[in-house]
Amino acid sequence: MQRPYCDVHPENVAIARCVNCGKYLCPNCIVEVMARAYCGSCADHEMQRRQAEYQERNAPREPSWDAAPASPPAAPAGGPVGATVFAACAFHPGVRAITRCSKCGLLICSGCQRLIGGRRFCGACYQSAFAPAARMPVSPALAIGKAPPSLAAAPWKLWPGLAFLPVPFILSGIMSYMMRRGDEVSAGAAQLLLSLLLYSSALFFAFLTVSRYGAAREEMGLTGKNLPSSIGLGILGGTLAFWMASAAAFLSFAIFQNLESVEKWLQGFYDVNVKDVTGTDLLIVGFIIVIAAPICEEIFFRGYLYPPMRNRFGVWGAALLNGFLFSAVHFSVFGLIGRTLAGIVFCMLYEYNDNLWSPITAHALNNFVAFFLPLVYLATK
Repeated sequence: MQRPYCDVHPENVAIARCVNCGKYLCPNCIVEVMARAYCGSCADHEMQRRQAEYQERNAPREPSWDAAPASPPAAPAGGPVGATVFAACAFHPGVRAITRCSKCGLLICSGCQRLIGGRRFCGACYQSAFAPAARMPVSPALAIGKAPPSLAAAPWKLWPGLAFLPVPFILSGIMSYMMRRGDEVSAGAAQLLLSLLLYSSALFFAFLTVSRYGAAREEMGLTGKNLPSSIGLGILGGTLAFWMASAAAFLSFAIFQNLESVEKWLQGFYDVNVKDVTGTDLLIVGFIIVIAAPICEEIFFRGYLYPPMRNRFGVWGAALLNGFLFSAVHFSVFGLIGRTLAGIVFCMLYEYNDNLWSPITAHALNNFVAFFLPLVYLATK
């Protein structure tokens, strides 16, 4: 797939798109604000908007004669006063600072930082030294598009997500064990309960972590920009992922044919005592597989885990690792290769379009065909 060229410098390969106006940008044109890529003019507008909001929020107000005098904040009970002390932003007192400006050295929060060329600056230093008319020089490696794009240069770290990854599955495994020891339940109720526990814990952790750095929904790619093209690209990607996974299934059976006992053990990890499957059960399971699973899994694996992986391992290394982890948590030996390839396709969709709805659409289409095609086959027999 040929990479597009920059709208400002047509001779350079584009590695990102402005999150506001959608222009294709080369490394020489990108200005990052809150870990999102902007063109120069949109970055200026965004900074002015944030500055106006801050000034309006902190503007002095006339005292009210009816208002009661404010009392000083009480010291926290049960701990030393020093436990509440943290490094505050030089421009937003009371907001926790996360880094220092590379030029003036002032402490700045996530809302103040401007990332240019891998260095972090406060808004004042950006305005004085890196105005849109004076771009930083770009290395030849960046000019030909070899460096990873900075469209989703996630400020959050990778290791908390990797450390948390087993937790939802451990909780679901405990719940499955408890349900196996009880009475029979409907397949739909069992699937709904296990999925609710699995996905709610994963999403809660992801949104809680990312919300420290800005609007979590936008930071993880759940935006409305380029929505029609994102869905169209997702349909193409979902078709490709399904056929790649289907072809890989034959390869997996040939490679892992001696591991049938391991496959049965993994498939039985979440088995519970279920009653006869009804039409309602199929509808519930279908909704979870086709709607809930693609949205929740893409938010966690592509929206939350992939950006810090790319910062550390590059595009292809991150896509391979992300796809492997995505496949491994499905507990299937025979599906390991196919789901890994599908995960790589989903990462590339997010990489190319910077919109999580693209891999969500592809994931949903892949699951829809994989779930309903066997049902149609059985119904026609």
